[in-house]
Amino acid sequence: MTDNPPAPPEILRRLRPIPTYLDHPATVGCNIAGVDPAGNQRAISVLTSEQPVLLLFLSSDCLGCLDFWEGAGALSDLLGPGVRVAIMTRDPDKEDAVAVGELANRLHGRTSNIDVIMSSGAFDDYGVAGPPFYALALGAEVRTEGVAWGVTETAKFIQDALAGLPPDQNPQSQ
Repeated sequence: MTDNPPAPPEILRRLRPIPTYLDHPATVGCNIAGVDPAGNQRAISVLTSEQPVLLLFLSSDCLGCLDFWEGAGALSDLLGPGVRVAIMTRDPDKEDAVAVGELANRLHGRTSNIDVIMSSGAFDDYGVAGPPFYALALGAEVRTEGVAWGVTETAKFIQDALAGLPPDQNPQSQ
């Protein structure tokens, strides 16, 4: 006799993000260059940043990304002021800049401390196959990365990665 499979809600509760590495991320942190949704040049100096930088790789037409567009401010609040949060989308020729601009405007209506940069190069540099994805960099070291699976779950992964930092580098212990 075989067991009945669990009901779909039970399966969904047990799902976890797919890890992108076995021991430690192989990705190397690098600076970001691109444009904002209005076409203005933007950059993030990840390599010289004195604070950890969380890069959220999203799209305007990704259903799994909607939670992050809506919850990026809450994610930033959960991580505290010592972590810089930035949203990356692909270049305007690969992503709807108007839709990204609308999402960014709604986001900035709730918080103004999150950059939105359109940069296909960032997707390539961080090895992102598709959104939603995150990478937490501290200089050239990527502390953790993976498929972004909900705001609260992603915040926990980031907090766990920050907990492994020495106190002088951990913004949550300052």
